[in-house]
Amino acid sequence: NLNDLTQWVMDQSASNANEVGAASVEYLMVFGYTALAYMWAKMAVVALTHADDTSGFYKAKVGTARFYMKRLLPRYIGMSAAVKGGADPLYELDDEMFETA
Repeated sequence: NLNDLTQWVMDQSASNANEVGAASVEYLMVFGYTALAYMWAKMAVVALTHADDTSGFYKAKVGTARFYMKRLLPRYIGMSAAVKGGADPLYELDDEMFETA
């Protein structure tokens, strides 16, 4: 979960300052997916109390929330794995390796 991932980054960065920068993009993506999941869950709770609505608005909210949870939110798993890949792979290649002749 996000708390565990945050703690992991903090623990790793205590001995290697490069870990924060290396984790930043994927960590923020995980944070964003988590925040959106929270918001969709809140919307779904409200929408479920409007079962008598005939416009389809609330039904669409519940359907979209389900879609998000089942199809988009699982992306956090790969992003979390990338964060835990650490900083070392980013620093294995020297600048000189990218120079052209």
